Amino acid sequence: MKIGKYIKILAFVCGTVIKLNLFKTLYFNFKELSFMQALKLPVHFYGKTDFVNLTGTFKILTSEIHFGMIVFGGKHEIVVSSNVPTRIYNSGTIEFFGPAVFARGINIMVWDNGLLSIGQNFSIGSLSRLIIFRNMKFGADVLVSWECQFFDTDFHFFLSDQQKIKDNCADVFVDDGVWIGCRVTVLKNTKIAKKSIVAAGSLCSGNYIDKFGEAVLLGGMPAILLKNNVSYLKNKCHETELFDYFAAHPNTEIVWNK
Repeated sequence: MKIGKYIKILAFVCGTVIKLNLFKTLYFNFKELSFMQALKLPVHFYGKTDFVNLTGTFKILTSEIHFGMIVFGGKHEIVVSSNVPTRIYNSGTIEFFGPAVFARGINIMVWDNGLLSIGQNFSIGSLSRLIIFRNMKFGADVLVSWECQFFDTDFHFFLSDQQKIKDNCADVFVDDGVWIGCRVTVLKNTKIAKKSIVAAGSLCSGNYIDKFGEAVLLGGMPAILLKNNVSYLKNKCHETELFDYFAAHPNTEIVWNK
């Protein structure tokens, strides 16, 4: 019994190593992490990867550090196929509080003194970008679809008719359990409350926590409140069960108490 278990573990490790961008994985772990953390190879890179700037700080702030807990270039999606490289520019600070999965073609830029904070069980889809000049924080269990973009800056300044110039940066905060649909843009000074859902193609700008509270459906350009008291199902077994049910009973609805 134990032999079979060890064989499965060995097969998994070998399969992972074969698919890995091994050079980039080894280089990143031993350059960015403490030696004891790096030995566990917690950060994995798959496919093409560009380290444009690694002068900043990369932190894993959890006691449970394990092999492959943070993945870049993962092929867990079946909808988007991309050969665009993962691109990391970090002259600020990137911190993780648990496992995270970044799909293919992700572009992360953290500027000088900027902070990107990512909660446990974070997932983001292919061709998305995170641009941080100051502060961007994601809570736990955040699910982001493909081709999304997050900015905490306008990049440029503008002069008002009163000859005044405002700060062009403001914090972005996405709280626990948020699901963000594909091709959503999140601008500076945006705050999204726990268990909320953002519809595909939306433009988010402003403090939705103060405006609408938790567990809301947001959508539109700019995003507005569409519905209260919503949440997405995280349980994959329940999701499969529902797919099967609605395949047999299309255009219906059920009461869900599980």
